[in-house]
Amino acid sequence: MSKRLDILVIESQPWVGEGAARTLTDAGHRVHRCHEPGDTGYACAGLHPNGECPLDGHVDAAVLVRADADAPPTPHEDGVRCAIRSGVPLVEVSGTRTGPFADWVALSTEERSVAAACVTAVELAKQPLREAMATRAEPLLVEHGIDPEDTSWSIESRWPELRVHLDVGGLVDSGLEHALSVRSLDALRPFTTTFSSVVVSVSGHATN
Repeated sequence: MSKRLDILVIESQPWVGEGAARTLTDAGHRVHRCHEPGDTGYACAGLHPNGECPLDGHVDAAVLVRADADAPPTPHEDGVRCAIRSGVPLVEVSGTRTGPFADWVALSTEERSVAAACVTAVELAKQPLREAMATRAEPLLVEHGIDPEDTSWSIESRWPELRVHLDVGGLVDSGLEHALSVRSLDALRPFTTTFSSVVVSVSGHATN
């Protein structure tokens, strides 16, 4: 299977998200909730005595399941706003993109495909990080005669640490390695406030 994800399941009404939660669990992912299954109360997990909000830890993606795709939001969906503000990609189990959260939904999917959609949404969410690092690194690479198009970044979350590896299409000495690491960290800073540490590594190789 692909990397195990931490996924927050949010439902508009009690129990409507059970199918999606089972699909995610069966695929090997860890499911977190704002409300326990069947909970009809208003208070979310973070408001209960000794309770913890899942978003105070690490969440890779949020899945929203709505009983009525076009109905106004319910109190049980407050976690959607929290997830959006935390920068967590949102996947909606729905056949439409016309609901109240449509502007923030990264992907819309069917229940049977929700696990794959979460993996894709997480990868899409990494693209702004790659673009930010590429923008910062490009002048330095050009200065050293390296084509930026031959450079790639891999990004892996090992909560609470984020690991980034820069593979450069050219020879890299210690000075260039250090400079690229510093620029990458600087580019990542606005995106990685929830991680306790960010590790950047750089490798180079000769091109034909």
